[in-house]
Amino acid sequence: MKPPKGVLLHGPSGVGKSQVAKQIERELKMRSYDVTYVSCTSLRSKAAVVGEAERSLTSFFDSSTRSKLLILDDVHLICPRRGSSTSATDQLAATLLALMDGVSNKMEHPFAVIAITNNPSLLDAAIRRPGRLDTEIEVPLPDQPSTRVDIMKFLLQRMKVTANSLNVDDWLDLGKLAKGFSGSDCVLAMKEAIRAASVHSLQNSTEFEADLKLTDLQSSIRATKPSTIKAITVEIPEVKWSSIGGMEAVKRQIKDAIDFPDEHSTAFRDLGISAPNGILLYGPPGCSKTLMARALATQGKMNFLAVKGPELLSKWLGESERALASLFKRARMASPSIIFFDELDAIASKRGSADSTSSGRLLSQLLTELDGISHSSFGGKARRVVVVGATNRPDLLDSALTRPGRIDRKIYVGVPDMKSRAQIFKLNLSAKSLDEDVKFDLLASDDISDGFSGAEVVAICKDAALLALEESDVRAVDPTNVTIGMRHLLQAIRSTPKQITSEMLDFYSSYSLTVQ
Repeated sequence: MKPPKGVLLHGPSGVGKSQVAKQIERELKMRSYDVTYVSCTSLRSKAAVVGEAERSLTSFFDSSTRSKLLILDDVHLICPRRGSSTSATDQLAATLLALMDGVSNKMEHPFAVIAITNNPSLLDAAIRRPGRLDTEIEVPLPDQPSTRVDIMKFLLQRMKVTANSLNVDDWLDLGKLAKGFSGSDCVLAMKEAIRAASVHSLQNSTEFEADLKLTDLQSSIRATKPSTIKAITVEIPEVKWSSIGGMEAVKRQIKDAIDFPDEHSTAFRDLGISAPNGILLYGPPGCSKTLMARALATQGKMNFLAVKGPELLSKWLGESERALASLFKRARMASPSIIFFDELDAIASKRGSADSTSSGRLLSQLLTELDGISHSSFGGKARRVVVVGATNRPDLLDSALTRPGRIDRKIYVGVPDMKSRAQIFKLNLSAKSLDEDVKFDLLASDDISDGFSGAEVVAICKDAALLALEESDVRAVDPTNVTIGMRHLLQAIRSTPKQITSEMLDFYSSYSLTVQ
């Protein structure tokens, strides 16, 4: 049995692939091995001069009087997937493949290659064939809270900082809070905790006490976003459940679908009940579907990845599918996680509709990924990924998407009722100066504001404030002292057209009957 010529070390950024390789380098050098560490970033920069990069690469493969190990960090930069590279890089890749083929197992001294990459799919498939990079080893994220705790404790010890006030349960809670963290994320969080603690300490003393409190660590971990999801998430404004007026039944349904299975995981397992893999939020525009998702991101216990459906669409063949596959892969690595698709109908419309060729491929990829998360695992451990989709047009979605095991939990987010409208008025007006005649219950009554969406109620409050400001002499009156009266609100209501028609409500009512 021949030993492998090459090993491909891969995994997400920050998990310690390069550190593993450098530790191997240190240990082998102690055993008199000839070890060469190559930054492919630097090597590729030499390609600007014809033949320079190839000559450097060839020199690394020159025969040695000792057993030799060559470490190629970021190997995808010099051997990228075909079709995504330049002619200079193609020549460099061809040179690398030829040199690896020239390595003989019958050489007097063994020769091996360790190649490192964040994403194997970026590599030319030819380098992963037998006889080249024969063995692939994945370096996963630390998937257990206890593992992340061990990393954080090790880092603090190396930085000569203590956290003596923390007990075992405190550390375990911190490990859970750092869900989806890589080793480098833990480093960043510990450094931020030390920085914040030093600022607080020096405000009260001339010396820094190198002992962290639980609050220091909690704050720094919450402020650190896992690096695995940074590249594909959009910035989500903070929204708390309490800042969404009313809609209590809908909020409860969403929170139960997301949090209940985790809070009662043992009961779910013993009873053979599967947690929902997907949730569809549907309803008329302006009724807080996206706000609900933002509240999940702000106050949820899972990592949150958000994309707009149209943003995944690409004119280049296969790029949309690759982007979608990458999204789900990162979600699995950062699990437990939620993927939120706004405007889901843009990528999951019925097959046979317009532009069916490209959208059909993307839909097929989405269905494949949804089937995969039902038994998702990473590093041998079960990983929970939940898909949340929002749409105004549930009738446009392909029926295969909403089959059991995929997006099988459907929640109608309709127009706010009278109680919810009253809460929305109160939330948006309470901080303003109001006349005594302003009555939230009266404003929310069916005779006055029935049929308005939540977004329209918010707009009415803003318009009323503007009317009150225009009525006063802005140049003579401090705008902060402008008072909003009932007449301003009623005038704003009269001038605001309702975007949600009775026909639209009838449609959603009929659709809800078909999915119950």
